Parts: sequence; C-alpha cells; structure tokens
Amino acid sequence: MLQRRDEAQRGEAAPVVGLTRFLFENARVCTGVPRRAEATALAVVGARIVAIGDRRTAARAAGPRAERIDCGGATILPGLIDPHLHLFALAARHAHLDCAEAADVDALLAAVAVRAHGLPPGAWLRAEGADDARLGRLPTADELERAAPANPVRLRHRSRHASILSASGLARLHAGVSHVDGLVAGREDVVGAAVGPLDGGEIVEGLGRTSRELATLGITTLADATPRRFAALAPVVRAMRAGAFRQRLFAMRPWNAPRWRGRGLLQPGPVKILVEETPAGLDPSPAELARRIRGAAARGAQVAVHCVGAATLVAALDAFAALPASQRRGRRHRLEHLAECPPPFVARVAALGLVVVTNPGFVYWRGDVYRRETDGAARAWLYRARSLVAAGVPVAAASDAPVVGADPWLGMAAARTRRAHDGDALAPRERVDAATALSFATTSAAASLHADRLGRLAPGAPADLIVVTPDPVVASAAAVRRTAVRLTMIDGRIAWRA
Repeated sequence: MLQRRDEAQRGEAAPVVGLTRFLFENARVCTGVPRRAEATALAVVGARIVAIGDRRTAARAAGPRAERIDCGGATILPGLIDPHLHLFALAARHAHLDCAEAADVDALLAAVAVRAHGLPPGAWLRAEGADDARLGRLPTADELERAAPANPVRLRHRSRHASILSASGLARLHAGVSHVDGLVAGREDVVGAAVGPLDGGEIVEGLGRTSRELATLGITTLADATPRRFAALAPVVRAMRAGAFRQRLFAMRPWNAPRWRGRGLLQPGPVKILVEETPAGLDPSPAELARRIRGAAARGAQVAVHCVGAATLVAALDAFAALPASQRRGRRHRLEHLAECPPPFVARVAALGLVVVTNPGFVYWRGDVYRRETDGAARAWLYRARSLVAAGVPVAAASDAPVVGADPWLGMAAARTRRAHDGDALAPRERVDAATALSFATTSAAASLHADRLGRLAPGAPADLIVVTPDPVVASAAAVRRTAVRLTMIDGRIAWRA
C-alpha cells in the first residue's frame, strides 16, 4: 500500500484555495521525455503536474496542505493509453454469455441451453467470443435452435466481424442477408440492428465497472474503435456526468458522420473505416475505400483504416498516396492492426507518414493459431513492430479488447518477447526493447490520437499518472506481465488506489 502523509510541511508556500494538491515522493519518476534527468518526486495541483524533481522542489510547488504520498521506491509513469478497443462491448460483457469458457462445441451448446433457461421467451440470447480455432468448429444454426428453442441466439465471433445465429435469429434478419450454416460474415451492422441495444441503464452500469477495471490496469486514456455518431455516446456522457466513467475517451466516428465538439474528457477521435476481405473482394471496394478516405480527409479528419490483410493494405496505401500532400502531412492517418505487412510495404507506410496501431497482445493470445495458419516466410510479416520503428513509422499498441483482454502489461511483455501463450515465438525479429514497448502505450499512443500532452510527465501537462512496481524499463518481460498498479490518477484525481 502507498503511504499517505497529510501533515503540513512548515515554511512552504501557502495553498491556493479550492485546488487539490498532491506530493508524490520517494519514487522513481519515469517521465517519457527524452534526456530528462531522473527525478524522485512530483507535485500535482488541480488537474496539472506543476513540478518534477527532488523532494524539496516538488514539495515547494505542491504547498503545505498537499496530500503526501510515499511511493516506497515505486515507479511513477505516465498514464497508459489504449488507442483501440471496443468500449460498449466491454461494458456489455455482464449481459453476454462468454463463449471462451467452453472447451468445445458441445460445452458451448450446453452453456447456451443453461443461459436460455433464465431468459423470457423470445428474448435474444447474446454471447461473445466464439472462436472456431479453439472450439474446433462453430455451432450451426440448427444446433443453436435446438439448444434454445424459445430464444433467438446470436454468438458473436471472436473477431467481432461475424456472428453465428440460430434459425429463429436468422428469421429476424431482413431478406437478402446470406449465411453459411448460421454464420453471417461482414454484416454486423445488420445483425446488431436486429438484435437491438441493451438497456441504457445496463450500459451505464457496465461503463462504470469497465472504467474501474481499466483504472486498476493503469489505463487513463482510451479510444473507442467502434465508430459512432455523437448521439450514440449518450450512455458515456451519462456515466461521465455521474463520475462513474473516469478515463479520457476519444470516440471514433463513421466516415460520413459530422465532427462534434469535444467536451472535457470526451473528445472526437479519428474517422474509422472498416474494410472486410470477402471471397468476392474488398468491401468496400478499393475505389469506394479511396472515395471515403478522400472525403474524410478533405473535411480535415484523421482517418483510421481497419487493415488486417495484405489486400486491404494495398488498397489503403494507394488511397492515401492519392491524397494531396497537404491532407497527409501532419494528419497521422492510421492503419489499425496491420496484421500482414509484406516487406516491400514497410518503406511505403513510412513514406506516406502513416501511424500503425498494432496489437502485441494478439501475438501472445493467438500466436499458436497464426503459426498453424501461416507459412514460414509470411510469419515474419505478422504484427510487425521493430521493422516499422526502424523505418521511422510511429507505432502504438492497442488491446482491441474484448477481442482479447485489455491488460496492457501483457501486451508490453509480448512486444518484447514475441512469445505466444504456448511459449513459442512468432516473428522474433520483431521484438522491441523495454523502453520502446513502454512508448507504444504512452508517447506513441498519445501521438496516434493527436494528444501529444498525454503519455508523458512534464510541468504543465495533465496529471495523468500511475504508480507501479516493478519499473517496466528495467524489469524482465516476465516481471512486467505481473506489474502491480498501486495508484492511478486521471486529470488530477485518484481513480484507483490499491
């Protein structure tokens, strides 16, 4: 536990009435600012950091009425940033059956039957995380119908880009939506409209729970990568006003949605364009993708393209290359995931000034699957990191939760080791050092959101910080995976204290 020392300190400046004040002492302050001398104390007044240095300097700036927090030699870091996760899906987890708990299809069907028993007839049974690689196969529409004859069923695929529906669930879709044994791919907007939203109160409650969980992990800023118009963010606004949701949030929006004005900790994020690779080709087509990128960029937006396969990468690079230089320079347009990046394209990504938001956690959770599904040469192209950094590409790390867990420390360790959960390495030449792995979740993640004052500690910067053990820059990757977050501060307020 951190020690609190509230007693007054004699001979120091009088406080400014109405501002909260904190003095963090006996710490190792890792600022994230290059060439800054190591410090042992930090002062916060209101929502800002006012001093970093030795204890005397920080104490003078904090004032005599500051709450003193003895860090016991722990490390103070900038608050971590997850620049791509799916916030409402995290908030709705309590209302969904977790498919990851089933070892095979039979176990999953049994779980569906149990869940259906507790639902009113006709109510949708919602489930998340159906993974054919782990289950061996996906259940069929008829199997789901037999397991829950009184309820339509939707199992959302692990990728969140497809769903498996029961026969009665399929019947609720409008005509013309194709499926294969209940699997509807690339039409999540249509499926979601048929299923409908959860009750707003449930979402607000879930947002509060999610905010607390993220705070315990040291996450102070995040970007919701499910594109929404502002009206759809009403539950977040409610949760923030109630003080239940504490993080800074950048909310991505559809390519054709107007930009809205930020308010407090809620800010507009990039325009998000989803691209699906189907047997019939890209959806949207390369020409339509280029049109959407061109239109969003012309309106001044930062554009983020969902880019998993090489075919999408080629189309996206062509589209960005066709933009006027003034609509590329400084915009920090983003490639989300960049799962496959053949060698010739690394330099082109760099030349176009694009940012890559990758997923080191996927290497850990899915590395065994990638090895089975990818030949030897192509494995070296998966979820690149080191080669992109070496080429001058800004790289940020994101969880994509709830596709995998939101734990940034696991992702940080995976960026350093490139080891999957079974212990084998995937593309080991893409390993990065400890300081670079940390930057993926701090300075580089902030840059990916055009939020350069975040992700670092400096006088005048927002007071978003965490106190952790061990120091992730000097600890082993195995130790980093077990990082303990002892305190999380967001905007000058303590959101979590162990």
